[in-house]
Amino acid sequence: MKKFIVIAAALLLGFQARAQIIAEAGLAVGFEKTRNDLGYYHPSTMTGLYAGAKYYYSLDDVVDGLAFLPGANLSVLIGRYWDYSDVKSRELALNLPLQGSYTYEINEHVKVFGQTGPTLQLALTHKVSDSQGNTYSLLNKKNSFGEARNRFNIYWGFAAGVEINDMFRIDLGVDLGFLNMNKRIEHSTINKITRNFVHVGFGYLF
Repeated sequence: MKKFIVIAAALLLGFQARAQIIAEAGLAVGFEKTRNDLGYYHPSTMTGLYAGAKYYYSLDDVVDGLAFLPGANLSVLIGRYWDYSDVKSRELALNLPLQGSYTYEINEHVKVFGQTGPTLQLALTHKVSDSQGNTYSLLNKKNSFGEARNRFNIYWGFAAGVEINDMFRIDLGVDLGFLNMNKRIEHSTINKITRNFVHVGFGYLF
């Protein structure tokens, strides 16, 4: 047991010695497509903010400049419902990115990087409100609005950016959604909802 504790402590210290925390926030635009039973697609957008942190774990021992970036953030998106211009839509979600990164040093002050990997998303709330003040939860399959959504989605993201003075980071990226967000309910003509993201982020390395 003592040997196990010593080994675990050594691994943890080694992990922390090669890791940095990146606090980050940014702007995101979600592009959704809703398809009905007739095969027609209806586009809509949601815009908002996200904020959270990543753990920058260096893999320089494997390849110089390589890193693993697990993280977590909360996102808030608002928009208009695709079929009713007077219906507002808003979502709060937890996002868990698990990305790999490669950094190339241009000079002692500037580095460029690229990163890619999956992001797991869990919708905490997703509501629509009409002009009469009625609010419906789309995560509740028994709501009377006529549409319901799944909580879980998976994205694959690509991003590129610049790191300045080993302290500030700016990146631009896109996340491609894989899963159907629609939860089929009785009398609904919607059979598929997909979403992709474009985002710009700002980070600070501790």
